[in-house]
Amino acid sequence: MKDILNNIQKYCNEIKVKDNFITIKPRDIKSLSIHLFRDLDCDLASVVCLKEENDFVIKYLYSYNKKDIFFIVEQKVNNSFKSLSKEIPALNWFEREIYDMFGVEPIGHLDLRPLYIFPENYPKDFHPLVDSSLKSDKSYGEYEYKDIKAEGVYQVLVGPIHAGIIEPGHFRFSMAGEPILQLEIRHFWKHRGIEKLCENKSIDDVLNISQKISGDNALSFALSFAQTVEKICDIEISEFAKYSRMIAGELERISCLLVDIGGVFQDIAYSLGAQHMSALKEDIMRLIKKLSGNRFFKNFIVIGGVSKDITPFYKETLKVLNDVEERVKLFDNLMENSASILERFETTGEIEKDIAKDLSCVGFCASASGRFNDFRKIHPYLLYKNVDFDSIILQSGDVYARTKVKISHIFNSISIIKSSFKHISSMKEKEKVVSFSIKDGEAFGYSESSRGNIITFVKIKDAKVVRFKPRDPSFMNWQAIQFAVVGRTVDVIGDFPLVNKSLNLSYAGNDL
Repeated sequence: MKDILNNIQKYCNEIKVKDNFITIKPRDIKSLSIHLFRDLDCDLASVVCLKEENDFVIKYLYSYNKKDIFFIVEQKVNNSFKSLSKEIPALNWFEREIYDMFGVEPIGHLDLRPLYIFPENYPKDFHPLVDSSLKSDKSYGEYEYKDIKAEGVYQVLVGPIHAGIIEPGHFRFSMAGEPILQLEIRHFWKHRGIEKLCENKSIDDVLNISQKISGDNALSFALSFAQTVEKICDIEISEFAKYSRMIAGELERISCLLVDIGGVFQDIAYSLGAQHMSALKEDIMRLIKKLSGNRFFKNFIVIGGVSKDITPFYKETLKVLNDVEERVKLFDNLMENSASILERFETTGEIEKDIAKDLSCVGFCASASGRFNDFRKIHPYLLYKNVDFDSIILQSGDVYARTKVKISHIFNSISIIKSSFKHISSMKEKEKVVSFSIKDGEAFGYSESSRGNIITFVKIKDAKVVRFKPRDPSFMNWQAIQFAVVGRTVDVIGDFPLVNKSLNLSYAGNDL
């Protein structure tokens, strides 16, 4: 820690250290940011803007992956600030989001097309996190796409409405014959105004909303929010509750990853593998309902602990997990020995390590592209430091690598659940919830979902949430898909469904 503080001192006016968070008021924000992102190899974890009287405060959160350290870089701005997206490409969407929501302009940004505030639907001066009242219902134009215009190049448009029962997203391919020259995505069709909705709500109300942001990660969002509130209010939950939360989080991870693996099998017409993954996922969801009363673990996380004692289902859980482990190993082996599966998976949808770095990709997307990004290991929360598991890192960044990382995560989750159950089954005191009082304050918190880390910022005043900013892992990974189809091996348009499914990103979580 001392060496790191000494190295950044020259960039800073003020440094505060609390736990594993280093808060910095910079002298030179550009030089400091480049030092953190490039020299220390930090990942950009989140960016939050807050309205404070006549000014705005922007907080940049960086994750230092070599040690359990976060950097919070704060700058106070008025109506504009200097864009850093050229130096740190991961800031692209964050800066555009701030412009949309607050009207604070990132000067020098190369692409200030709106993310959320569609020109087809809203007036130009509408910034809902400053003033949500519409002074006019007049739209101001149309969204401008960046099509490649050249002889023999044509566009293929997919979405936002799709043939399958999935959420809306627009994918715009520029093609020359079969190869994809460019993919441009446009999302945020499903924007529900989550941040605005949560302003001045009670803690319990926001907890309830948080688990509805992205349905399949209901528990992970609730956990991230709960841990942030507990940090602000100095709430230390029991060991029983910590292990119970770990078991729940890992069961949610297994459920989601089984769907992912089944999806890529289905997209290459390997129906046998897809159906087995679907059946296993159903077994896990039925188990989750027995443990929590809900197939998605909704209402299992409460501030101060958990709502249920899951120990009566120890033996049944082990039986289900042993079956999952055996059958996933079987299909992992079948995949490794099938030339037709490997031919479709290998070199398809490659995300290079440099791209994963520049965009601060998270979860299995980062791990498959040579970037270590598992917060259970890097920034261990709950009692993850007490359980032994390996987070594998692969280099090829293709569909194959992402699938292998997911399979390894399933095996890790099974191991973590078994270890955690052993701990809580032998406990004499099974304290589900501790008493607490709500305090004013603000903090960042996090959890590691099946897709990657979820970052939550919460500010509490007078027992109400005055600012809630969740960051879904898909917000970090969606931009990478545009590079995945034009990687080292150029993909054809028929590869796109497989590439898309291998990333399995959330529209709702991304769109908020």
